[in-house]
Parts: sequence; structure tokens; C-alpha cells
Amino acid sequence: MPKLVKYLLIAFAALIGLLLIAAGFIAATFDPNDYKPLIIRLVQEKKQRTLSIPGEIKLSFFPRLGADLGKLSISEHNSQAEFASVDSAKVSLALIPLLHKQLVVDRVKIDGLRATIRRHADGSANYDDLLSKNEDSGQQVAFDIDGVDIRHAQILYEDQKAGRRMELSDLNLETGKIASGVPSKLKLTSGIKSSKPALDARLALDTGFTMDLEQGRYVFKGLDGKLTGAALDFRDLVLTLAGNADLKPAAKRFALDAIKFSAAGKRAGQPLEVKLDLPKLAITDTQVTGGKLSGTASLTQAGSAISASFGAPSFEGSPQAFKLPALTVDAALKDAKRDVKAKISGAIAGDIDKLLFTSPQLALSLSGKQEGSAVDGTLTTPLSANLGAGLIDLSSLLANFTLPNPGGGTLKLKAGGSAHVNLGKESVSAALKGSLDESAFDAKLGLTKFSPAAYTFDIGVDRIDLDRYQAKPPATAAAVPKASAPEKPIDLSALRDLRADGSVRVGALKVKNIRTSNVRFDLHAGGGKLDIRPLAANLYGGSVAGALSATASVPARFAVRQSLTGVNVGPLLKDAINKDTLEGWGNVQLDVTTAGGTFTQMMKGLNGTARMELRDGAVRGVNIAQTVRSAKAKIGEIRGDTGAGQPSAQSGQGSTAEKTDFSELSGSFRIANGVAHNDDLSIKSPLMRIGGSGDIDLGAERLDYLARATVVQSLQGQGGPELQALKGVTVPVRLSGPFTAIGWRIDFAGMASELARQRIDEKKEEVKSKAQKALEEEKAKVQDQLKDQLKGLFGR
Repeated sequence: MPKLVKYLLIAFAALIGLLLIAAGFIAATFDPNDYKPLIIRLVQEKKQRTLSIPGEIKLSFFPRLGADLGKLSISEHNSQAEFASVDSAKVSLALIPLLHKQLVVDRVKIDGLRATIRRHADGSANYDDLLSKNEDSGQQVAFDIDGVDIRHAQILYEDQKAGRRMELSDLNLETGKIASGVPSKLKLTSGIKSSKPALDARLALDTGFTMDLEQGRYVFKGLDGKLTGAALDFRDLVLTLAGNADLKPAAKRFALDAIKFSAAGKRAGQPLEVKLDLPKLAITDTQVTGGKLSGTASLTQAGSAISASFGAPSFEGSPQAFKLPALTVDAALKDAKRDVKAKISGAIAGDIDKLLFTSPQLALSLSGKQEGSAVDGTLTTPLSANLGAGLIDLSSLLANFTLPNPGGGTLKLKAGGSAHVNLGKESVSAALKGSLDESAFDAKLGLTKFSPAAYTFDIGVDRIDLDRYQAKPPATAAAVPKASAPEKPIDLSALRDLRADGSVRVGALKVKNIRTSNVRFDLHAGGGKLDIRPLAANLYGGSVAGALSATASVPARFAVRQSLTGVNVGPLLKDAINKDTLEGWGNVQLDVTTAGGTFTQMMKGLNGTARMELRDGAVRGVNIAQTVRSAKAKIGEIRGDTGAGQPSAQSGQGSTAEKTDFSELSGSFRIANGVAHNDDLSIKSPLMRIGGSGDIDLGAERLDYLARATVVQSLQGQGGPELQALKGVTVPVRLSGPFTAIGWRIDFAGMASELARQRIDEKKEEVKSKAQKALEEEKAKVQDQLKDQLKGLFGR
């Protein structure tokens, strides 16, 4: 026996010696750099890519046979643009398999890898050609790697079709043996940045693994993963995942064991925590089994505490027929105003192979209170889901809720309908019919894209009073002086991400105390702008048609283009702004734009045009006819009736009880920075005609206007003796002050100048008339004398 061992050792030593001699001979006679041009040419011919190996290839023989390739780079397909490069690449081969003419990669070590992986808009990728089958080289390469060591890698993935971008930075990967069916280890660390979903985090993964490429099976033992950083709207995020998994993705078979998942982070500074325990879940060819699932979640946001717990009991079945007897989710919301609980429950059955799942009834129940008002009710529906086709049907939705009314008290919601989801097309459609409080509705709702969400709707409502659902101001608000209470800013931030298209029909509508009927409008929202056009409705005895728009800029911008026809303006103004400064029936055209963060800023920023044509109404705040009557004596002085000198100006102040009646009123306005200028006012009444020009400051609610009132010439006993004496006289009345107390002042100096001009004109006309009469008389005398002379000349 000792001799045998001795001979074996001698034989082994001799073999080692022969190998060393062979290695020395190869090193002395073989230069791999002689083959670089051939390798580069083959890559160009086979793959139409440019391979660059700028340094020398160095061979190593101990402890492994291998090559140090140095720097490498390879171009994109049919392009000089770089696809991937490395700062250093070393590959070693197993020596013994070489003796059997087998090429077995023993170890790979790469440093400074940089690669760009891209999927084009047409679905093709910049690596497709590298995955195509090549001609058989005649050399068998076994997939048996003793280990992979990758350091400082940078990998960029661009998905132009989906609009995604992901970057792996400072990636380090170290593995044990990589061979089919052989247990091994893996460690991975990397930075991750992504645009969809938004992600900026660091990943650390440590696990044992075994892969069987022939069966498509991947086993992970002792998985320990951790992700830290920011994701979506969450900061300070820490995700952990631990457990074991046995996966066969192609066959839809897997086994999970001792899975523990946790997540903690902050959203808008508010903490979030989620935990999930799954002791066992397995799907084999013949059986489906699951252990008791349990989990919790909690979120604190803006003073509200939101918590949830979910669970499912143990169950068994087969892949073709399994049943989860009870799935429950309990949630609670609690803050200073609300204490509400919600529960979702139901049984799930299905066929995992066909990805078909059903539930005879899923139920959502609510209970609790909000500001003393009850919150309760249920929503039930059967469920049918074909996840293979991406289809989900809720065929019979039934809702019955008591909900808090923002205006106080509660309101009832009763509705029924159906909903359908197509995951492949990213679409949702729902049809609901029922009643909400005092309103009956019929609505078709849809979602045509999930991200960013795009909504569609077609809603019909018989009647609705939106003011009924406005929150009432607190009782103490009435005691606060108006000047000290800051205006509530206009917030249109919700428009920035809103994408919606639809139409609305309302039989009777009340909003901001304005009452309308037969309301019809189409709505489009996108790009931070909301357009309502066309808009049509019956309004205070007439109709309105036009368009509205709002833009979520800073400051917010608005545009109004409306045409009111046959409208009773008085009740409209009273209901809309609680002012009755104008009465009458007629037409109003409005085309204005504005911008501002508050209502006052909007009024001061108004620009555009307006025109009105009214009949049988009144302008409140001043009685011009009475003003002219009260100044009759002084007007007489100016006319010379008393022989006194020119009187001083006369002034006074109107009130909301006074008004100037008219049979017709028309005028147009140019509006700039909240000030409406008018210079073509025409007011007609049986007693007088009024024209004028001036400014109406809408932002400050003030008036600066010069009205010219003329008593009609055809006045016959109307208006009293005061106006009888002023027939044909134009009286200039200066109107100024706030809308609630308009001051008036008769400009006697201007009136005297006007009367002087009138007298001069009258004298001119009188002289002209007398001269014309004298000329006619002289002409007649001359003609008579000429006739007499002609008679004498001819003897007749």
C-alpha cells in the first residue's frame, strides 16, 4: 500500500511537472495579442459592432489559466456610439476540463463596467442582436462559473416606449459558484434612481440561491434585502424583505416560506409604517396551501391617524380550484373631527392556472361620526376577474350610505350600477344611477389611462343646490370686522395634474345663490387649464350661452365670455352679489379676463369689454330726475329768469332707496385693470334723455361719472311744473363715490357755458333767419319792379 501511494504521488508530481513545462512552452511561444485583429474582425462581421481592446492581453497560468483583457469597449449595433465598456476584465478557465476539450469559465472579474441598455419606441432593444443564435463554433462552453466579481458598475436603462429611465450606480456584485443545480451565495449593493416610479435609493441584498436552468427553477434561501432612500412621495424610506422562496415563473408555481416585509418612511413629513407576515404560501402542480396572513399599516397625516389591519386564515385547495374562505381588511381614521371605521370582507375562489378569480360578494362597511354627524353604510358587489386577459368586472354595485354634509347634518346616498376594468388598456368604466340627498342622478364615469390619470364622464342630475353643501362660517365669524378678516386665497393647484373630458346636464341648479335651469356644458381639463365650453342655461327669464376657463398659473387666470339674452338683471344681481344697483330686462354681452389670488385681486385685474341693452328698469343709487327738479331755481337763474348772478354749485348724496327709471338703457364698456370706461351711455324715459361718460371702478366699487340729463321737448304736463320749465335744457350731473352712497353735484358753471353757447347759436340762427327773410322780401320787391318795367317797355 505505501508503495502504491508513493507511485501515485510520483505520477501526480510528474503530471504537474508536464503541465508546468507545457504552460512555460505556451507562454514562450503563444502571444494572444496576435489574435486581437481576428477577434475584432469576427465581432464586426457577426454582430456589426466595433470591439476595442486598446491594451495588451496578458495570460496567467497560476493559480488559474486565464487572461487579463484590460480595457474593453463595444459599440452599438451598426454605430460607433458606445454600448458598454469596462476598465478591467479578467477571465479564468478551469484547467482540467481543457484536458477533455471542454471550455469551462472558472471565474469572471470586472471592474468599472459602464453600459446603456435601451428599449426603443417600437419595442426593439439595443441588445437584440446579441441574443440571436450564432453559428456553432464547434467548441462546447459549459455554464459553470466558480464566481463573479463585479465592482463599481454603472448601468443605465432607458425605456423610450414607456417613458422610463433607471440608473444603477456603484453596483457591486459578488457570487459564489454559478452552475445549474448547485447551491451558492450572492451579495449585491447598488444605488438606484428611477423616473417611473420616482425612486432614489440604495439597495443591499444578501441571499443564498440555487438555479436549475433546465427546469426554470430558482430557489432563494435566507433572503435578506433592504432598500433605503426616497420613493414616490416618501422620504427616509426603509424597506426590508426576508424569507425563503422557491420559484418556477414559467409554470406559475412557487413556494414562499417565513416571509416578513416591513416598510417605514415619511410622506410630507408624516410617518408611515407597514408590516406583513406570511408564514407559508405554496402553489404546486397538485395543491395550493397558505398559512395565516396578517399585517398592519399606519399613517399620520395632517393631524389624522390612519390605521389598518388585514388578514386571511389558512386554506388549502388545488391550482384549478382553490377558495380563500375569508379575507378581511379593517381600517380606522381618527382626528379632531372624525372617528370613522371601515371594513372590507369577502371570500375569494379561483383557478390559478387560468388566472380566473371570483367572489360571490365583496362588502365594504362604514361606521362612525364626523363632527357629530353619523357616517355609516355599505357597498356590496360580486367580483369576476380574468387576470390573464386583464379584465375585472363588478357587475352589480349596490351602495347605501349616510354621509356627513359639509353644510351641516347628513345626506343619503343610494345608488346601483356596474364597473369594468381593463388592465391591458388601462381603462375603467362605470355606470351608476341613484340619488344623493335631494338629487337624482344618472352617471357614466370612466378612466382612459392610469398614469397620469385621464377621466371621462357624462352626468345627468335632475336638480341640485350646491349651496346646501357649503360649510357654514362659525358663529364667531360674524363678530369679526370685515376689514380684519383676510380673504381666502383662490387655490387651483388641483388643476395642474387633472386630465378630464366630459359633459354635464342639470335640470335645476343653484350655486352661489344664482338659480339656473336646463344647464348644459362640456368640460375639458389638461395642462393645468380648465375649459367649460359650450355653456348654456336658462337664467332669470332669459338664457345664457358662452364659455369659461381657469388656469392654475401664479397668479390664477380666468376668462369669461358670456351672452345673456332676455335676462331679468335685477334679481340676478341681487342673488349673485347681493346688490340691486341695476334693474331691467334685456341683453348683456361680456368678454373679460382676469388674474389674481383673491376675489378682490381678480376684480382689480379685470380686462375686456362689456355691453348691455336693457328696457323697463332703473339705475339705483341716485334719482337724476329729482336732482334736476331740486336745482330748478338755480337753473332758472342761469337762464336769466331771476336776473341774479351765476349761482354756486349744488350737490347732494343719493341712497340705495333712490333710483332713476328708464324705458331703454344701452351702453358699452372698455375694462382695463378693473376700471370700466363708458362714453356712449343712452338712457331714455318719458321725462328725459340721459347720456354720459366716465369710469366705474369695479375693484374699489366706486363711480366717477358725468351724466347729461335733458328734459324732453315733447313733455306735456308730465313730471310736474319743475320739469315743464326745463324742457330742452341739458343738466350736467357729476356722480361719484362708493356704490352704496353715490354723491351727485350739478355743474352749474359748465351748464352756464353750455347755455351761453346755446344762446349764441340761437342768436346766430335768429340773425340768419332775419337776414334770409329780408333777402327774400328784397328779392320779391326787385322781381315786382322788374315786372312793372317790362310792362312799360312793351306797352302792356
